[in-house]
Amino acid sequence: MSDIITLIDLRWGWWIAAVILAAAEIFVPGVFLIWLALAAIVTGVVALLFDPPLAVDLAVFAVASVASIYIGGNIYRRSAQTPEPLLNNRAARMIGMRVTICEALIAGQGRATDGDSFWSANGPDMPVGTIATVVAVEGNSLVVESAA
Repeated sequence: MSDIITLIDLRWGWWIAAVILAAAEIFVPGVFLIWLALAAIVTGVVALLFDPPLAVDLAVFAVASVASIYIGGNIYRRSAQTPEPLLNNRAARMIGMRVTICEALIAGQGRATDGDSFWSANGPDMPVGTIATVVAVEGNSLVVESAA
C-alpha cells in the first residue's frame, strides 16, 4: 500500500478525493458531500498550478469548503421557495373559497361541501343549498358566512 502512495503525486490526491466525495454523494442521503467535492476540485486546481505546501492546501480546502457550502445553501434555499406557499396546507387554502351548505346550519353547526369533500361547518344559520364563504378554519371545521 505504501508503494502505491509513493507513486501518486500528492497534488492529484485532491482530485481523487473530489471523485470519492462526489461518488459518496450518491450513496449518502442529503446534498452535502457534493460541496466538499467542489472544494476538493478547487484545492486540486490550486495544488496543480502552484504546488503549495500541505498546510496551504489544507487552508485552501477549508476556505473553499466553507464558501461552497455557503453558496450551495443559498442555491438550495432559493430553489426551495415555491410560488404557492400554501400548497400543502389545505386548510389555509380553504379560506376565501366558496362552499355549498349540504346540511343546514342550525344553532351554528352543519356541513358544507367543496366539490367531493364534506366538512363540518360553523356559522350563522343557513339552509341547504346556500353558497357560503370560508372565513376561517378551526381544527377540522370550516367557519363560514353567507356569500350573499
